[in-house]
Amino acid sequence: MIFRSLRRFMATKAAVTRHDLHAFLQQPATANQSLVVLNSESCGAPLLEKLWDASDYVCCADGGANRAHDLLGADRAPDAVVGDLDSARADVLAAYESRGCAIHRVEDQDSNDLSKALAHVGRRWDAAGVSDGVVRVAGAFGDRFDHELAAVDALYRFGAQRPKARCVLHGDRTAAILLGAGAHEIRVRRDVEGPHCGLIPVGGAVQRVTTTGLTWNLSGQRLAFGELVSSSNLLQDDLVSIETSDPVLWTVEVCVRIT
Repeated sequence: MIFRSLRRFMATKAAVTRHDLHAFLQQPATANQSLVVLNSESCGAPLLEKLWDASDYVCCADGGANRAHDLLGADRAPDAVVGDLDSARADVLAAYESRGCAIHRVEDQDSNDLSKALAHVGRRWDAAGVSDGVVRVAGAFGDRFDHELAAVDALYRFGAQRPKARCVLHGDRTAAILLGAGAHEIRVRRDVEGPHCGLIPVGGAVQRVTTTGLTWNLSGQRLAFGELVSSSNLLQDDLVSIETSDPVLWTVEVCVRIT
């Protein structure tokens, strides 16, 4: 009985998924860390540069090429530009292509440029046999609301297609990640994160959520629009634990401008 209990305990611990949304600020680029750049003013040059330096592959989503070029200059070219290419400037595409950047025109009116870029990153991982890569999206917040919702929708699609991979949305004031059903631990970097945070049931009702480490913890409550949404919560500890029955969006405030 003791050994069975120990095995169950070890299995439970092993099932915990650990997250550190701003680990890239202190870690060099590692394999299977990709960056998608959007055309949004919500990501300034310092944040974009740090995300870029922490990635081994950079893909601009159509007009994101303009943003990257204008913030970081033409000498720092992405690996690819993907989209229907109705927003990327011709001079930017020419400058990047001359530096070895691949230009991929994808015509699909049912997909936005972020989804096309994420699909491109996913195909690259598939070719390399990678199932647990990390992709960060620069410029996902603070611009048009429909674009913000499209970015959240892309999180859900990406999570459904690649449950072992992770996709993180970044802006100068906010970061977010989709937590799949199960147990999670989130490391809080108080030098850049907080104090505000939230658990948002964007994709549908979340039947049960239990947390520790927050000012107002949840104890198996149901989250749903029109019922309960854990917005405007506060970080209490340096480690937040979340156990959820269904996918739920974790958001955290970026409290200082990254320089």
